[in-house]
Amino acid sequence: MENPFRRRATEFLREDEAFLAVVSPEPITYFLAERGKQGRLYDRLVLIRGTPGSGKTTLARLFEYPTFHTLSQNKNFEGHKDISAALESCGALKDSYPQVIGYRLPLETDYRDFWEFGYSDELKTSLMTALLQARAVLGWFRHLRNAGIDENEVTVICRPEASEFIDTIGGSSGHSVRQKAARVETAIYQVMNALVAPSENALPDEAVAPYRPFDIVERFRFPSPSNKQILCEHQPLAIFDDAHLLHPNQFRALEKFLVRRELRVARWMIARFDVLLPQEALGTITEDAKDAAKYPGISADRETEVILLQSTGSRRADRTRFRSMAKDMAYRYLRRMPVLSERGLLNMSNLLSDNPAPMTQQTIKAIRKSVDSSQKKLVIRDEDMSRLQEQVDKVKSHESEEVRLQMLMIMLHRFANRRKRSAPTLFDMSDDSESEKVVAANSAVYAAALFQLFHEYDRPYYFGMDDLCDASSENAEQFLQLAAELVEEIVTQIARGKGAMLSPEKQTELLRLRGRKIMDGWNFPHDESVRNLVQKIANMCLAKSLEPNGSVIANAIGIPQSEFDSLTNTHPILGRVLQFAVAYNAITLVPHYPCKDRTWCLLELGGMVLLKFGLTLKRGGFVESNVIDLSKMLEMQNNAG
Repeated sequence: MENPFRRRATEFLREDEAFLAVVSPEPITYFLAERGKQGRLYDRLVLIRGTPGSGKTTLARLFEYPTFHTLSQNKNFEGHKDISAALESCGALKDSYPQVIGYRLPLETDYRDFWEFGYSDELKTSLMTALLQARAVLGWFRHLRNAGIDENEVTVICRPEASEFIDTIGGSSGHSVRQKAARVETAIYQVMNALVAPSENALPDEAVAPYRPFDIVERFRFPSPSNKQILCEHQPLAIFDDAHLLHPNQFRALEKFLVRRELRVARWMIARFDVLLPQEALGTITEDAKDAAKYPGISADRETEVILLQSTGSRRADRTRFRSMAKDMAYRYLRRMPVLSERGLLNMSNLLSDNPAPMTQQTIKAIRKSVDSSQKKLVIRDEDMSRLQEQVDKVKSHESEEVRLQMLMIMLHRFANRRKRSAPTLFDMSDDSESEKVVAANSAVYAAALFQLFHEYDRPYYFGMDDLCDASSENAEQFLQLAAELVEEIVTQIARGKGAMLSPEKQTELLRLRGRKIMDGWNFPHDESVRNLVQKIANMCLAKSLEPNGSVIANAIGIPQSEFDSLTNTHPILGRVLQFAVAYNAITLVPHYPCKDRTWCLLELGGMVLLKFGLTLKRGGFVESNVIDLSKMLEMQNNAG
């Protein structure tokens, strides 16, 4: 049976209904709604940045005209109402009717070939932008034709101040505008595919003549598909996807062309962090200032809108938002699996047990023996031991015996450490003073106990829907990859008559195995350096987390923020490696993190790294470090290589 979790949402592109059935409205509402209400999605250049699998192309696909048309044609269909409501919230739909004509233009084909030509940068840019505009125009008309709107029914409305140039795009008739775009595309395509690039003087007139429809077009007017008596006006939207595949100079040239404030065509550029310089890529996340190229006479915050499809704001809010989105995604994908949907098994949370089986009496006996041994070694009095035991039993009476014993073990070590730090006095104090020292049986002790039981006694650690979501590092594709493993095992269990619920033991095993495979399969620039760097960071975190007193359960290292801010200047190689670590989900930056009266930038390990090395998914614990030590980690790896 096909597992839809193994298919990315973009693989449903040819089937609008199937695509809409699996897409969650949460990212639209979270990332775009407020900006859409303010009109900021359509009156300036929108720069959408994110890691692979963060949903960039899926988001772009939602804003293409066929999606809007499908929704408007099926506005009473209950299954589409949440997506329609989300798109209305950001101004793309109004009363279920499209307000923009979106066309997504992937830049993954032959556009980089322009930079191989021996022409001047100005001419190469002119040819590239003319081809992109021509293909955008053709794409808009293609979408309209598929919706039943003939090009002869379309009137192009130009900007009043550009009316004298309308003949350069073919006039105001939809038919002539489309024909002009087709001629320009053909002329430039022939140049691109010539065995030998023609000289500048031999270029076809259609290729070099002024052609800038983005400067001229403001709206399209045509009869409503549902009622030909009603004329509608729509703003065209050009979405340039995978812009990181362009040459960096080409990327800048396109960005400069699109950022101009007089354009009325809505335009989005979607890219990974790869195309940026390290200081821009890292600065995008760590600084409040907008990451946009600065050009003379252009104000970044007025002329661009930067949207980062990853955690940058409130981390708790980001995690909560992603959990909600992931649960919605899982529900939509489970509906496409008959073996589960026919049984009403559509809630992923109900399929993942969060109740580990009790450990064997032999294991519990070993833990108790270890506790008794530690009491003697640390010279803890029986009355103090009893006080600590009472705290654990009072706070965690519902927990299994092994958890309570391990909590007691940690509290013994904390008690001993606190006693060592007590200042000696000239007088012999009574025993009661030592008994007054309190070590709380709090949530930190509980988390440390679970972590230590996992590593020392193989107790399940990664289980339940929240852990599945959190291990995905707020990345939709990684969530689907992890969930696919669990769902396949659930289906296998059902086929064998074992019941649908997956045990915590099996969840931990499958998640760690998949995380290891994903990390070992990394294939991107500097992947080996990134892999070795995160392994060293993971080893530091693991060593700290396994200290007997469990003082810090870490999944990150902290660099003083002031050092991190200048990292790309002081250690450029390290900056480049970190850029790709962030770009490919190996590390998440947590800037301006306050702790111990200092401000840190945390380098938090990505979910696949945490799964492979068995580190906590809970945030906040980190090992203090600095840029010099981080750079030495990289140098050690390079020298070893």
